[in-house]
Amino acid sequence: MCRGMHEGQIDLLPGERVIWAGQPVRRPLFNPGDYFNVPVGLLWLGAVTVFFAANHDTAFHTAAWVVLTVAGVLHLAGRPLIRYLRLASTTYAVTDGRVIATSSLVRRKEESAALAGLADPVVTPGPGKTGTITFGRLGVLAWASANFGAGTGKDRKPPVILVGVSDVAKVREKLAKAVEEARNRNP
Repeated sequence: MCRGMHEGQIDLLPGERVIWAGQPVRRPLFNPGDYFNVPVGLLWLGAVTVFFAANHDTAFHTAAWVVLTVAGVLHLAGRPLIRYLRLASTTYAVTDGRVIATSSLVRRKEESAALAGLADPVVTPGPGKTGTITFGRLGVLAWASANFGAGTGKDRKPPVILVGVSDVAKVREKLAKAVEEARNRNP
């Protein structure tokens, strides 16, 4: 077990060796998935408002309008805020076999993926030497599904995304080398 980097901890498998570990140095409020989630949320709020503006005759309609409006506002503002707060307790690690992201906003949550099965790491630059690392280019819908924690298919886990990484170019190089070595060990 590797400790001391941050509030979180990394549970290592027997014989696993840490190549790089860190935590987000920047916590962006929005990510590319919000290009999908924000319009959907705005459409939701618009549809709810239009529908209930014409149907506000009963207390049930008024209560339904309030509940659905609150759900829409939480979708628009709550998800980015929760993601922002979760990044404050996030720890990243790259071992010789996996990439791991651990966070503990409310409860401890660990996402990991075997390096041998990952696409090459791709950097989305941020300010300074920071940035976000994904494995392969993720489309807006993959980012949106990562926001929901649902993954990109029925039984698939969400992609592991390293957000707000310092010295992102150096970390990407280490990741690329680790992915290549893992692929060579597990052809």
